[in-house]
Amino acid sequence: MSFNLYSRVVTKDFKDFILNEMPLAVAIANEDIRVQAINRAARGFFCTASDEVQMRKCGELLRCVHASRPGGCGSTPACVECVLRRSILLALEGQTISRNKGSFHVFRDDMIVQLTLLITASSINYDNSVMAIVLIEDVSLITELEGLLPLCCSCHKIRDENGNWISLERYIAQHSEAEFTHDYCPQCLEELKRD
Repeated sequence: MSFNLYSRVVTKDFKDFILNEMPLAVAIANEDIRVQAINRAARGFFCTASDEVQMRKCGELLRCVHASRPGGCGSTPACVECVLRRSILLALEGQTISRNKGSFHVFRDDMIVQLTLLITASSINYDNSVMAIVLIEDVSLITELEGLLPLCCSCHKIRDENGNWISLERYIAQHSEAEFTHDYCPQCLEELKRD
């Protein structure tokens, strides 16, 4: 009995499986910046079901503050500079966009929060239509560490967003995926040897 890997790879079930198993949020958008489909990770990121995305604008799915204004997503002056919108439009023109960084103010739990996203986009041809495949990486927690943090001059604790003073290690562990290991710098190692 022979096994034809190629015929198995090109099945629709396999393609759907691969798309849904990708750990990044993936969306397929048309020339109107309307979403045609999303994968499982995108459903989690957008907090929506697959049947709720069909033909909605990207800003609506993100819950962008500009999408709620008259005219909706794509109609405000801020939309001209939108990294997500620009990346999709450039992809539809045939360019490959890799990890364009942009900030978005969105509604989450009755609050406005800032998201920092990396957008990767490329054009795809499907059923005689040009569309954009868009990968969305949320790097908001990582970029929090790029800002200024209040640091105690004496004990070197950091004041967190709740006003609590916590150790540097704890702050970074809570706000990133970094893990710590402990070592001695050359100066401390010399002092340790002297003691």
